[in-house]
Amino acid sequence: MVGIARVAWVALLFSAMPVLAAEWPAGVRDTFQQGCVKSAGEALGQERAGLYCKCTVTRIDRDFSTAEVAALEKADLPEPLIKRLQQVSQQCLQALGGQG
Repeated sequence: MVGIARVAWVALLFSAMPVLAAEWPAGVRDTFQQGCVKSAGEALGQERAGLYCKCTVTRIDRDFSTAEVAALEKADLPEPLIKRLQQVSQQCLQALGGQG
């Protein structure tokens, strides 16, 4: 499970780079989600990656402040934000019933 979680976490991290604000501009959320699915698809399979990434986007929308979402585009994320993203990743993987 650690390998799957790590792949999903990396997918989340790299897909999040273009995010600019909590209220995402038109098309940016879709671009984020598509990049996430592409990155996580190999480890989770396309269907499960789609569900995982939809969960991730929903939880970012719900749980992250505008400042936190804006910080996702920075190369060096603050440790507290990294931990929150890891929690989101784990929560979404658990919602899918664990690893594929």
